[in-house]
Amino acid sequence: MFMQGMAARLRAILMGDGEFAMVLRGAGVALVIRVLASAIGYASMILLARWMGSSEYGHYSFAIAWMMLLAYPATLGLPGSAVRFVAQYAAAKDWPHVVGLLELSSWLVFGCGAVIALITIPALLYFRAHLDPGYVAPTLVALAGIPVAALGVVRSEAIRGLRWLGLSWTPLQLGQPLLLLSLAAAMMLITAGLSATMVVGASIVASAAMLVAQWRVLRARLGTRVRVEPKIDARLWLTTALSFVWIYVANVALAQAGIIMVGFLLTPKDVALYSAAAATSLLVTFPLLAANALSAPRFAALHAQQRQPELQALVTDVARWTFWPSLVIAVILAAFGSLVLRLFGPGFEQGYLVLVILTFGQLVNAFAGPVGNLLNMTGYQAVTARVLGSTAILSVALGLVFTRMWGTVGTALAFSGGMVLWNAWLALLVVWKLDIYPSLLRPRNRSCAEEV
Repeated sequence: MFMQGMAARLRAILMGDGEFAMVLRGAGVALVIRVLASAIGYASMILLARWMGSSEYGHYSFAIAWMMLLAYPATLGLPGSAVRFVAQYAAAKDWPHVVGLLELSSWLVFGCGAVIALITIPALLYFRAHLDPGYVAPTLVALAGIPVAALGVVRSEAIRGLRWLGLSWTPLQLGQPLLLLSLAAAMMLITAGLSATMVVGASIVASAAMLVAQWRVLRARLGTRVRVEPKIDARLWLTTALSFVWIYVANVALAQAGIIMVGFLLTPKDVALYSAAAATSLLVTFPLLAANALSAPRFAALHAQQRQPELQALVTDVARWTFWPSLVIAVILAAFGSLVLRLFGPGFEQGYLVLVILTFGQLVNAFAGPVGNLLNMTGYQAVTARVLGSTAILSVALGLVFTRMWGTVGTALAFSGGMVLWNAWLALLVVWKLDIYPSLLRPRNRSCAEEV
């Protein structure tokens, strides 16, 4: 009866004319890509962990975490600027500015990534005596891949501004993990086993190949429009982008700093266990991430048009329709987490308690609703940056203490607590600054005008 009621409610929404119905009807390809990307990405991690073994997978996870942590500062915040301005220019048929932004952001981000790589590689070699020897080689390769990772982020967001979601997401979210698995399988046939260095290198090669393919398709789609004389407005683009830098950096720090911290303070096997648990806990927020990707443009449009009741209704629907699936996923992970982790290989079930703690943090994330996206799309990205930056610093500080005291469980407590803090903080700010109730706690019997 419950499932029948939910299905009937969903059909009613899809047939309606509200904002959430428009978002769901427009999901199509985007939602399919998100589902497939999550499934393939998670399956690839399981297969790599089984093929490599826990220690080598720990070395690999540590190296990739460093690459992603440093790739986001290299973007200079341009992904946020690119998706906004490309959409604006494309709508106005201003193709010279579209081409100029695509070219400038690509070269600037790749160059900045190369500079960061040239600085961090010698630094790693200098401090290599303080690291587990198994981390050094894969991390060196990962640092060399920073320009490719940074370029992938900004290029995909710029293409998303053109509303070509298939071209934006498919190469790196679907093609890259599939090509990586193919390369890893081929290397297994040639060599005795897979090392972390080999897989990190294969990951970078796969990303580079997908970027080349993506660029070729983009140029073909743009056709004659790509041959216009580019126009550059660097000051406007970079000024806007800088407000997004700390959001990207803080987000990736909260996602990757735990793995890096465990790598420094504990063993490669602990890194593997923590990485597997963290990746599994992210399944809880899949419904919210999918909804955010689809609803963010509507948040911006409704706010700009001062359509407060419709904005409140959309936010409430997003929160309600993403929390309940997230709760189901969280309950399944709490009940069968050990079996799920065992898919990564023998011994990974030891990360069950870490998984439960991180799952709780992700469930709070889902309960709060799209608070970060809502603030970012309504002009309060600087506020989001301050909250996420402060929370990231606090989480790292607590993580240094808790990891020494309780191992990976302490790391999970620190970063899960950080998730709870920043979601509660941002939720309060959404109510205060936008007069929007972002979660399931919205009063049902009060209009937006009365909720002051």
